Amino acid sequence: WIAVAAGLACVSGSAAADNDPIDLQAAAERWSVHIVTRDRDGDERVTRIWIAALNGVSVIRTGDSRWWRNLERDRNCRIQVSGTDTPARVEFVSEREEKARIDDVFLEKYGWQERVFIWGDRGETHENYLRVHAVATTL
Repeated sequence: WIAVAAGLACVSGSAAADNDPIDLQAAAERWSVHIVTRDRDGDERVTRIWIAALNGVSVIRTGDSRWWRNLERDRNCRIQVSGTDTPARVEFVSEREEKARIDDVFLEKYGWQERVFIWGDRGETHENYLRVHAVATTL
């Protein structure tokens, strides 16, 4: 339990962007990735997150986290896998049916961990749901 919780914990730090971006669909097949956002003071915030894919689009969820507040201010971010960064931009999901489909793909991917750590009705397990799209610019 502690190891899983620690794996989901937030760490701050700086990461250099790589010139060879990753495929976000391939990133969604990994157990976890890092999302890089900018705090209000301009510092980078690197946070390990779960990620999944719905209909070929990477999706993520969160509660009222600092990195979520960063994305509310600036939807640009980077997705980092094994030191390789992909510039990305998030799209907020507000439709309950789409949120439920996102919860379903997380349940399919993470199985018992999703059932143990995530409570609530499908479409209501988190406060914030997002689609992640690769972009050609950097954070």
